[in-house]
Amino acid sequence: MKLAIIMDRYENPYAGTESQVLKLVKGLMERGWSIRFAVFRSTDYSLTDDFPVPVEHLGVGSLSSPKSWWRVYRYARVLRLQGIPLVHVFFNDASVICPPMMRLVGLKTVISRRDMGFWYTPKYLQALRLTGRWVSAAICNSRAVADITSQQERIEADRLRVIYNGYPEAPRLSEITNSTRTADNSPIVIGIVANLRPIKRIHDLIEAVARLVSDELDVELRVVGGGDQKPYLEKVRELGIESRVFLLGSQSDPEQHIQAFDIAVLCSETEGFSNAIIEYMRCAKPVVCSRTGGNPEIVEEGVSGYLVPVGDISALADRIGHLVSRPDLRARMGKAGQEHIHSRYSLVNMLNQHVDVYDRIAPEVMDS
Repeated sequence: MKLAIIMDRYENPYAGTESQVLKLVKGLMERGWSIRFAVFRSTDYSLTDDFPVPVEHLGVGSLSSPKSWWRVYRYARVLRLQGIPLVHVFFNDASVICPPMMRLVGLKTVISRRDMGFWYTPKYLQALRLTGRWVSAAICNSRAVADITSQQERIEADRLRVIYNGYPEAPRLSEITNSTRTADNSPIVIGIVANLRPIKRIHDLIEAVARLVSDELDVELRVVGGGDQKPYLEKVRELGIESRVFLLGSQSDPEQHIQAFDIAVLCSETEGFSNAIIEYMRCAKPVVCSRTGGNPEIVEEGVSGYLVPVGDISALADRIGHLVSRPDLRARMGKAGQEHIHSRYSLVNMLNQHVDVYDRIAPEVMDS
């Protein structure tokens, strides 16, 4: 059983798409699959030996360069000679170049879509629609992503597959510690795991926390995520809540910090399928998140958390404040979310569904 995976780049194993690719590769290898893994462009991480299989660097540059297309075609011929019938592609440029180049040598291509297409430009869409005719299937990590992929890229429903992200079995509720509950008078910890980017709307959360503080609620905010902290620190100083907000930067093990949250938040402008929300719920935390993208597919309103309109700071503060004073409700929602994750988003399900797609598209992959 042989498969090739090609990406634009592989930044690190902690990023959303990269973490799922790593789980996919490891899971398939444990089942006896032989994986070839290539990237168009190198990163510091891809140049190490830390990935489970050797990383091949194709040196692909601009989409407009004939050399880029030639290098992918040449690699496709290598894969063909190796008896690999199927290629799974992640990210933008690879989704444009790989399908037609693979088809030229008789290989089939699966692409993955994992966001709401916020990066689309008219030129990219034109290219994706043109080369998408050679895509055998598009695997989307939520129904919302599948809908936008169908609409924007004009991929027919019979070529779309929804496979939710897969995660190891969640820690049992009894195994979860919460460092914020060491004293009755300790602040309620509101937490978010998100890179410091405008699309994550962390400014909204900072302002919501400021409103809770002004209402004399004993809360603090912890932000886990890399990026430029300066504009956020300025916002914190402007609101006078320096003692209530902690920017913790990028963390290799965010779950350790999530376990210390009492209320977990994600207020992004757009989300395809949020790994952060899954991690929150795996750790049995109630979730307050924006009603966008795939979020409503994960969080059940009033059961495992609350959904609020994007950019509605008043609603965000209201829902968080509602949970601050209700520890029993927080515990009940956290338990419901954890049970939901355990039943629906298992690593085994994710792997089984990928293998099923591969087998349906290229039955010979099982004999390769």
